[in-house]
Amino acid sequence: MPKAGWRWLAGLILVVLFVPAAWANLGPPSYGGQVTAEPIGIEAIEITRETLTLDLRPIAQKKLAQVEAIYRLLNEGNKKKLDLRFALGTLGTDNFQVWLDNQPITSEISPNAVLPSSWQAPAYTPGLNGKSLDYLRHSSEVKPMALTVNIPSGKHDLRVEYAAQTATHLSGKPTIYHQFAYILAPAKAWSAFGGLDVTIYLPRNWQVAITPALNRKGDVLQGAFTDLPGDAIALTMQAPEGWAYRPLKYGSQLLLGLIGLGGLRWGWQLGRTRGQHLSSSPLRKIHQQVWPWSIGFGLLWGIAILAVGWLAIYSPNWVLPAGQVSRYGYGQGFAILGIMGLSLLAVVIGFAVVQITSARHRQAKGSN
Repeated sequence: MPKAGWRWLAGLILVVLFVPAAWANLGPPSYGGQVTAEPIGIEAIEITRETLTLDLRPIAQKKLAQVEAIYRLLNEGNKKKLDLRFALGTLGTDNFQVWLDNQPITSEISPNAVLPSSWQAPAYTPGLNGKSLDYLRHSSEVKPMALTVNIPSGKHDLRVEYAAQTATHLSGKPTIYHQFAYILAPAKAWSAFGGLDVTIYLPRNWQVAITPALNRKGDVLQGAFTDLPGDAIALTMQAPEGWAYRPLKYGSQLLLGLIGLGGLRWGWQLGRTRGQHLSSSPLRKIHQQVWPWSIGFGLLWGIAILAVGWLAIYSPNWVLPAGQVSRYGYGQGFAILGIMGLSLLAVVIGFAVVQITSARHRQAKGSN
């Protein structure tokens, strides 16, 4: 086989090995998500402390996040009526509950309400690789939940619970990104704000990037603030790839490379052996008697490349968390086409290598 042909084949093998890394745009990279925010309408009442709890663990099972906010109210005057609105996207009343001192409060969707500018979601969430990710570019319309509550004089607890949809960003590798933001900006308009305690529960071993910075202990993030720490709490998180992903990924690619490049050596050895065995036969007989071996070797080599190439493309994803595999882009499609083309090429080249090598070794031994 000419040296140029050998170099061309080796280059093709390397391209197939690394083509999954070539990602291209394939429609919007993100979808879903909703605006979650502090309520508007808290007037003439002091918020002595807020306790905010975000449970993001259900995201690992592709379920909704759970939000709980407890507002410690202090009304130093007479009974006051508050008309409150909460930003909840389009999930409806089934996922929204409010209590005042453990007494349930009725709420309803207010589709025609004017949305305040303070409910503007952040344009980005922090990135795990240092690059911020655009946020809520393709989210659903915000439809506020409205409720009226009468606050007697004294201290009271207003508790709110609801389910929230996180946004999914497909550019993560090898697992997708999940984004979430809780908007704090409306609290700037409250009569008084005494501080914020934040607790965020993460899925087990998931990576996270968050602003403002919170202390992480295990899979729990916590922070305590005397003032508003910013306009929003924004985060990006990602399922871990696990210890087996990289060994399986690079091990299968190495095996594919060994079979691809080693097949040339095995074909040469087979042709050499058959040529020496048939050294006393005419050259025409050499081609006639070796071709079944040539076809058989070419087919076996092509099938081996196809099988191992398929494993190299798909097997690393088998060890990733269920439902978290990122397939955004054309990389996998290109890899599949490349493997198919390489396996067909191996059949042709394998046949040619055995045929040509057997003839040359027959001539070389005959000349001796």
